[in-house]
Amino acid sequence: MQNIHPLFVHFPVALSLTALLFEVLYLVFRSRENSSRRNSFKVVAAALIVLTAIAAVVTATTGLIAGSTVPHPDISHPLMDTHKAIEITGTLLGILAALSIFFTRKRLKWIRSVLVLATAATISYGASYGGRLVFTYGVGTALVKGGMVDSTGSGDMDNMNMTRPDSIVPQDKACDQNGTGSHSH
Repeated sequence: MQNIHPLFVHFPVALSLTALLFEVLYLVFRSRENSSRRNSFKVVAAALIVLTAIAAVVTATTGLIAGSTVPHPDISHPLMDTHKAIEITGTLLGILAALSIFFTRKRLKWIRSVLVLATAATISYGASYGGRLVFTYGVGTALVKGGMVDSTGSGDMDNMNMTRPDSIVPQDKACDQNGTGSHSH
């Protein structure tokens, strides 16, 4: 099965931060002259909060699948576990924020704002771990699939097998035994 997790990872981050922006705008515009603008910010924030929850559920689901199917070095497991725990927490916060739109009484509406802030912070923080998994350990990349990163390696350049696997050699360039390209014109 193809890893589709990368297709979704940016949506919860972008949506949660944008929801937070509109939630702040909703809170800032308090005067009666701005009541229609304030209401618009509230409606947009609410829609973004619901979209954040949906995107987070889809992204967490594809991430859980990827975690058990995507090639990765053994040394990345602790970081993967941390990433998973943070993002599941962010997803649950996003779901609670979405539910708070529908089930929170008027005088407790501040709970929604707190949940939106917590969701954006948690999802963004967890995403930094996902980035480290890809850019430090090569999780899900051709480096791991092609054997350039040893499954027990540390992710450091010193511990990488730097041979070029056939799977990432461009079709128009052939490499001889010395690694130099030969071209035919």
